[in-house]
Amino acid sequence: PLRKQVIRAFSMYFHLINAAEQNHRIRRRRQYQLQDETVVQPASIESAILSLKENNIEEDVIQDTLNTLSLELVITAHPTEATKRSILEIQQRIAEILKNLDHPLLTRRERKKLEESLFNEVSILWQTDELRQNKPTVLDEVRNGLYYFDQTLFEVLPEIHQEVAECLEKNFTNAQWEVPNFLRFGSWIGGDRDGNPNVTHDITWETLKKQRRLVLKKYKNALVDLMKRYSHSTSRVEVSNDLLTLIEQEDTYLTDDKKWPNKGEAYRRAFAIIIERVKQVGKTDLGYKSADELLEDLNVIKRSLKKHHPSAHELKTIQKLIRQVQLFGFHLATLDIRNHSGEHEAAMTEILRKVSITENYAGLSEEEKLKILQNILLDPRPLLLLNEDYSAETQEMIKVFQTIKKAHEEFGKRAISVYLVSMTKSPSDLLEVLVFAKEAGIYRLHADGTLESHLHVAPLLETIDDLTAGPKIMETLFEMPVYRNHLQILGDQQEIMLGYSDGSKDGGTLTANWKLYKAQIEIHEMAKRYQIGLKFFHGRGGSLGRGGGPLNKSILSQPAETIGDGVKITEQGEVLSSRYLLEDIAYRSLEQATSTLLLAVTH
Repeated sequence: PLRKQVIRAFSMYFHLINAAEQNHRIRRRRQYQLQDETVVQPASIESAILSLKENNIEEDVIQDTLNTLSLELVITAHPTEATKRSILEIQQRIAEILKNLDHPLLTRRERKKLEESLFNEVSILWQTDELRQNKPTVLDEVRNGLYYFDQTLFEVLPEIHQEVAECLEKNFTNAQWEVPNFLRFGSWIGGDRDGNPNVTHDITWETLKKQRRLVLKKYKNALVDLMKRYSHSTSRVEVSNDLLTLIEQEDTYLTDDKKWPNKGEAYRRAFAIIIERVKQVGKTDLGYKSADELLEDLNVIKRSLKKHHPSAHELKTIQKLIRQVQLFGFHLATLDIRNHSGEHEAAMTEILRKVSITENYAGLSEEEKLKILQNILLDPRPLLLLNEDYSAETQEMIKVFQTIKKAHEEFGKRAISVYLVSMTKSPSDLLEVLVFAKEAGIYRLHADGTLESHLHVAPLLETIDDLTAGPKIMETLFEMPVYRNHLQILGDQQEIMLGYSDGSKDGGTLTANWKLYKAQIEIHEMAKRYQIGLKFFHGRGGSLGRGGGPLNKSILSQPAETIGDGVKITEQGEVLSSRYLLEDIAYRSLEQATSTLLLAVTH
């Protein structure tokens, strides 16, 4: 017991040292900002924009770069991160106390109170179990992932975009800048079923509902805040006709007790309608059907404000909410679905046997498999019998794709946009997923020959052999008219995921990273010949052996020619709390990544 206590004491000590180090990072950032404008923090957004200016990069080149810039970070649950919510909350409170202790105008009494609070928080941390008594369920992991959106990401993401816009306006005064939503977060938690039988279609559906509940709560809070702020009176300002039209909808959406009582406060009357419609999303027909409808109403308010608010001082609170709705929609984070290629093959074997197409699909050669799959995809008629005719495993596979279809209708197509196939070894592994998508109505060939396709299918290349075979797998698919047509519908974009940990286990870290580097260049060059845009998805872990490291270094480690295609990176387990628990640290981490991305693409 004494040995355990000593080990635990050192572990706690390092936790506290990390908290002190993070506070010092925040302190350094503030020191840079307190100095005059000639002193700029390295790897900041401002330093990147200044570098573009010093290198005489043209405004239209920068705008074109912004239009194609894409960084997507995907949060994942991982067994190496088992920190309880209560521990995270204590760490947050300690960080807040340390930050407050740096205030230069603290009185002796205030300092004493803060130091007492710090002592008490450390004592509580010492007396709290770090680990759960029970294994977390998938929905526990979902709740943990949502904590970061709730605490930091919902606020930080629009601020990063705003900083880019402000730095461009300050340094390039002759141009009108449009900063698109280049930085987004996705999630695997509740969608990654590879090797986890607990992630069922029901869990995926519940995850999407939890995500929507949180994002609607955040919107409601932001709207209530704006309603308090925007107290303008029509006796003092002239509002737009569009706003008056919006207000005329009061009787449709509000009962008398919910209407704003002061008829002259036009914006508050409009916000009363918007808040009620947000509350009713997913519940009644009065709710917004899509995030685009909410955006339309928010833009009506923004345009009306421009009529009377001083032009040199834009009201950025409404613009921030508009950016948040653009980024998070009604789905909060795009949920990726992942499953093992062997699971698809087993289900496909059973289905094709039941409908008398082939007795043993799994035993066929790759050429024979591709022929059968292409014929199915080129036939508008459905393939499946009733679900109950299949085994439980195959039924679950079918239900997953039916859930994706239902999610597109309920939460929007951005709710689930990519299906990842782990252990991809051949082109048929991707076509099998398209067949399942066809049976659920996500991929549809109409009788008149027109095609619909609403799901990206991405291979996950993990082992050294898979990385070597990767370019040939993709070229075979790009040569197929049926797959090429599917890509055309999706804007000629193909996502490819690269696994870091399995390759390292397979051939060692150096070999794996070299193979990853080579595979990216080969696939990039080959896709260029077919005029197909690529997005590489890097499955990095927290540790160096699993491809971990600082976010900006992860971006720089990729072949320069692939960065402009769009970057997607997993943020696994322990990385979440170290990067995204505190707002200032989350901002700094994402700022460094944005700065790196801007410079890498334009230089």
